[in-house]
Amino acid sequence: MARPSHVRDSVRALLESSDRHDWSIEDLQAGVLETGLSADYSSVFRAVNWLERRGVIDEVALGDSRVRYELAGRHHDHVRCDECGTVSSLPDCLLERAEGRVEKGTGFAVTGHRLLFSGLCPACR
Repeated sequence: MARPSHVRDSVRALLESSDRHDWSIEDLQAGVLETGLSADYSSVFRAVNWLERRGVIDEVALGDSRVRYELAGRHHDHVRCDECGTVSSLPDCLLERAEGRVEKGTGFAVTGHRLLFSGLCPACR
């Protein structure tokens, strides 16, 4: 059984209380510090790894070479603003129906996919 961790609990609470899809470790550390708890980068990193290994959070690839995280749940894809970096989730998965065609055409067993649209958000348009 894992030891209790105020950092891990705080990171999880931040993710559960937000609709964000692009939390970096630095963002999570800043959020923990804002609650009045102390947390260094390595403590937040360990908390994120622990939560990811247990399927509580997922890594998100947003095309900017930074590792980001969101709360795990129903699969969805993302759109990111080229100007300000705002990230939103898409309401439906556009590629779900294509997976069968990919499997049939390649012989692969598809285990997942990631789709990222880019553009300008309403505020930056």
